[in-house]
Amino acid sequence: ATAHRVARSGAHVLSRIAAVSPCMSSGGGGAPHQHSHGLSFCAFSSPSTAAQRAQLRQASPRWVNNNNRRCGFATAASGPSGGGFTPDAAGQKRFCVVGSGPAGMYAADRLLAHFGAAARVDILERLPTPYGLVRSGVAPDHAGTKSVTSRFDGILADPRVAFMGNVALGRDVSVDDLTPRYHALVLAYGAEGDKELGIPGEHTLKGVYSAREFVGWYNGDPACVEYLDGPIRQGLVGSSNADATTAVIFGLGNVALDCARMLLKQPQHLADTDICAHALDALTRSKIRRVVMVGRRGVAQAAFSPKELRELLSLPGVKVTVDPTDLALSPEDEEDLAAQRPRRRAFEAITNAIVAGPAATGEGGDDRELVLRFLRSPIELLPGAEAADVDGVATVGSVRLAVNALHGPSGARKAVSTGATETVLAISLVLKAVGYRALPIEASENACHSFVPFDDEQGVVPNRFGRVFEPSTGWQMPGWYVCGWLKRGPTGIIGTNLNCAEETVGALIEDSNKGLLRRPDYRFKGRGVRPLLETRGVTVVDADGWRRIDAAERAAGEAAGKLREKLVDVQEMLKVAAGGGGDVGDGVGNDGVITTASASASAPAMAAFMRPDLVKKEGSAPAPASASAAFVR
Repeated sequence: ATAHRVARSGAHVLSRIAAVSPCMSSGGGGAPHQHSHGLSFCAFSSPSTAAQRAQLRQASPRWVNNNNRRCGFATAASGPSGGGFTPDAAGQKRFCVVGSGPAGMYAADRLLAHFGAAARVDILERLPTPYGLVRSGVAPDHAGTKSVTSRFDGILADPRVAFMGNVALGRDVSVDDLTPRYHALVLAYGAEGDKELGIPGEHTLKGVYSAREFVGWYNGDPACVEYLDGPIRQGLVGSSNADATTAVIFGLGNVALDCARMLLKQPQHLADTDICAHALDALTRSKIRRVVMVGRRGVAQAAFSPKELRELLSLPGVKVTVDPTDLALSPEDEEDLAAQRPRRRAFEAITNAIVAGPAATGEGGDDRELVLRFLRSPIELLPGAEAADVDGVATVGSVRLAVNALHGPSGARKAVSTGATETVLAISLVLKAVGYRALPIEASENACHSFVPFDDEQGVVPNRFGRVFEPSTGWQMPGWYVCGWLKRGPTGIIGTNLNCAEETVGALIEDSNKGLLRRPDYRFKGRGVRPLLETRGVTVVDADGWRRIDAAERAAGEAAGKLREKLVDVQEMLKVAAGGGGDVGDGVGNDGVITTASASASAPAMAAFMRPDLVKKEGSAPAPASASAAFVR
């Protein structure tokens, strides 16, 4: 109501309020209507007569009759000051992509391709290094899969693109900080959580980790290394029980196959890959000689792909063991295999591996065993014989499994417990590979409306073809889009993200053609969010800084006879990005790192993204320290 009254007293005052007021327009009788979400930063006086409304429509085709309870868009017709907005400078379209994994990079690529010279794309990334799971998720011995980074390097080198590493949404900036600075936001920050088993012992015993954490550990994710290197190393090499030589992996997907291969592969065959030095050392000294992979359904329903499965089954010196009863196929199983050729080929790969026996170990090797257990579900994780640590936390030693039977028609087979159980003993490590899960954004204390809709049941941001909407009302969030795992869930391969990004950017382009994108606030002068980050003292790694990190890692790898040796400490990354000298807190200008105060919370704060139970949550971004900072915000 205050904004509505001020609007009548002068547009110059209104423009100062527009950026902090929820979107306001009028319904019948001239009474103001405030939209509940506060997502559009505009306000204007109510046209009280039909003639005034018609005049406003003619002058501003983006004004929408509020009889439909739709949000208006301020233009120059709103008053002399344009209601706090001005036409796009030189016709530019400024976009912000949150996340630099495959989905985010493909989205940036599609935006550049369509909008051409008018496009300006800022890419925000939580880590100082880009490319998400291509860097921290793809197995070290799959170097060919990582070749897509050469295309991504070209995108970051484009002068229309600004990479901003070490900037986390929810920690350093909020969605309300970003919204008035861009025509559109594309959320592509992926899945940083895990699905749960939901069984006793899962969170109370040492030696139990998600596959995401284990993969991040050997691939050099800073938070995984800092907080999990000691515990995972203990599970591999430090057990006082000499008989505890078994690792159990729950899940039969490709991530589970990667974990099993890393545990069973001869370490000398990993030495020339980009596996991190700490992980190679631990795997070289590992006592794990037996890996048990457990799946709740049958062999005909397993999710692994034939190529990755054959790679695991053909490892030198690895014996493959499967209960013959698990390979017996019912008529419904035969139909499932006939309907999906990859599953038929996977089944054939297992039977062929059992008949062929283990491949020759080779010099310096030892015999190891891979056990595939189908139709089993975990019931309980149990402590081992070792004494608890000083905090009273015991280490996992065994797992009790339920024996299942399949019911239902082909294509919809359900695993149901038979009541029988069995126990796997002598365990020193348990990995949960039952799926990644996206997490909702935690609001910064400085945010007025840090609200991103989130479907907690599905683990995605609600969307229609990439357009974000509020599920309780079905209202489309203007200028907000989503792609990647955050859009569809953790499914598909790297290439799947290209189609996903094309669909999302296609929806954005359609909205642009209809004039439905946001108009950035003129006070930010088309500079995006970087000035705000500088004001808050956030240390930002730009593309030049990333190239310094990349060069340093490649040089260290060459010296060690491998592809690269990754930096795993955020502070070390920031120093290298800045040129390798001086304290990170010093201003470095455009020399790869932009900072005006001290580095933002790095690895400790990132632990909240990885294992919230391991560390006390850090504080959010500091409040602006000056009047100018408050105005920028």
